[in-house]
Amino acid sequence: MEEKILKFCRLLRKGGVDISFSQVTDALKATAEVGFNREDFYHALCCTLVKEQADKYLFNKLFRLFFLSLPDKPERNEHENFRDLGDPEVKDNLQVNVELVQNAEGTGRGRGGGASPALLLVKAVRENNYPLLRALAELAVKSLGKLSRDQLAQLDIIIEQAKVAIGWYEGVNRLERIKEKEKISDVTYTKWLDCLTYLENKIKELLEAFFVQNFGQDALEEIAIFANLREKEFYRLNQVEVDEIRKRITRLARKLASKYARRYRRSKRGEIDLRRTVRQALLTGGTPIRLKYRRKVISKPELVLLCDVSGSVAVFSEFMLQLVYTIQNRFRAVRSFLFVDRIDEVTEYFLKRDIEEALQEAFSKAYFSYSGFSDFGKVFTIFTNKYLAGVSSKSTIIILGDARNNWRPDEKEYLQKIADQVRKVLWFNPQPQNCWDTEDSIMRIYAPYCRQIFECRNLKQLEEVIEAIL
Repeated sequence: MEEKILKFCRLLRKGGVDISFSQVTDALKATAEVGFNREDFYHALCCTLVKEQADKYLFNKLFRLFFLSLPDKPERNEHENFRDLGDPEVKDNLQVNVELVQNAEGTGRGRGGGASPALLLVKAVRENNYPLLRALAELAVKSLGKLSRDQLAQLDIIIEQAKVAIGWYEGVNRLERIKEKEKISDVTYTKWLDCLTYLENKIKELLEAFFVQNFGQDALEEIAIFANLREKEFYRLNQVEVDEIRKRITRLARKLASKYARRYRRSKRGEIDLRRTVRQALLTGGTPIRLKYRRKVISKPELVLLCDVSGSVAVFSEFMLQLVYTIQNRFRAVRSFLFVDRIDEVTEYFLKRDIEEALQEAFSKAYFSYSGFSDFGKVFTIFTNKYLAGVSSKSTIIILGDARNNWRPDEKEYLQKIADQVRKVLWFNPQPQNCWDTEDSIMRIYAPYCRQIFECRNLKQLEEVIEAIL
């Protein structure tokens, strides 16, 4: 069992959980003390390996898959149908009784007298019937038929297919109409949404269990890596994960705020300034009679953010704005702009508001989009003509965007004017580098006018490249 616990710890690390050697030692000692009763064993590992509440969800997922789903000798038949997926409460519930849908619409005389999955979904949600929701989840998974190992990489797509199979969108539409017709309260509707979230999570849980049962350790490691928040691409984050990333960015900002970027200036004591000492020695025949010193002082750069807020890129821009404004005491001045095919300054929203309120105000009130499609050329043109004159030559400009220009004119000469005016231009691109310069991406056209270009598509990369602005 010790070897299995060590494998589990390695799996947690792949999922982004920070586990030290001492924690592993404590886990081995604790499990040896409590034995292998399932509940005691779980709590022993959880108490010794989980340091942050945010890691508990991943711990629970991997514990379930590793200790309860991973077979000793997995069958690797890539065309095997779904078999027993393991929830004893609902194993025998897949053949749903037609009577369950009689009151699905609340009337007892709903149209379509058959056992429609959409009507079952409506009934289960309205009654907060979790056993029925679990049965629907298994029904959704069984409807997928044969799945291969390679399809694990497309888990999100498979989940959508499973949802369609049980009439998810038809059911949600019915629930919305019922809410309006019957004037359902917000409290009740929130409970409905909780039921839908539970059903979606249950479908995902069953699918992950299937892949682990049939394809073993390799599939489990892929699931762990995919769940690693530090390496998960920003556009793949759900709302819960977005909230967790915000918390982690706040912690990162506090850490960065304790550091200081420094430069040297002349001093009467401190570290020797070799260049000035050698120059002074020329006056005395090369003999360094008088030493020159230098000391460190805090250097606060001026920062200008140009944030693309089109599509999924908006999430990354929001994270970056949060990070910069949490550590704005590190900068002499910070100015921020949002853009899609127009650009507008939003600096004023961050002056006297907390970060969440400021972001909400900025995104709701700024004029940064006309057509809804990115136009970097137009944005650079407007910025040059309207704002560049007020930007200091000591400023660092950071452009956050994917450089997808929708086949519009690049107007690269305006980016060149911007680069000539400021200290340096940095570009943070939230798309994978192998996607640059494909389709309508024109990253190669803008690259010559930037001091550095960074791939920045997850939290890990954001942590690494943030040093470039400090």
